[in-house]
Amino acid sequence: MRPFFLAYKSITITWFMILAIISIVISYFIVNILAEEYEEDKNKIENIFIVLLIGGFVGARLSYVLMNIHLYKGNISSIFKISHYNLSLIGGIIFGLLVLMVLSKKYKIAFGKLLKIFVIPFYFSMAIGIWVLMFDRFLLYSSHIKNEPSKVLYLSLLFLTGMILELAISKRVNNKYITVIILTIVMVLYYIM
Repeated sequence: MRPFFLAYKSITITWFMILAIISIVISYFIVNILAEEYEEDKNKIENIFIVLLIGGFVGARLSYVLMNIHLYKGNISSIFKISHYNLSLIGGIIFGLLVLMVLSKKYKIAFGKLLKIFVIPFYFSMAIGIWVLMFDRFLLYSSHIKNEPSKVLYLSLLFLTGMILELAISKRVNNKYITVIILTIVMVLYYIM
């Protein structure tokens, strides 16, 4: 498989870029549907979506830099050379949760409700985004997947299962921590698979 989705003269579109765009667009529609379902103002939720998207990306990059500070000691300017190879998933999640907490206070919407709205698009995006490892030939270098293509399918199914559990259980079980429990289990399974 080619590492680029499209290459024409000096224009190249990577698999990461095309899958990220697809994920963001579909997640935007999912968020709007969930905002209506949870009876929240769509404008507020859209604003939160944009800030959360940027905040998660910045957090993913910042945490990668902090975890690999030795790579940037002699060359500070390389911190700004961003690609999907130098982002941290767990850093993006943690930073995204912190941003969500701040925005929860700012917009006076319960954190649990915002988490329920935004965790489903997260699962969906991860189920799609994990395929970048396969299409981008990053699978060969990924220490987490260990060059096993079937694991990409399993991880994609793991995130889809998290999304289905969230949709099926979250409303039926009257426990405010169920979303956090499902998210924690999915992420632990992601790192031990």
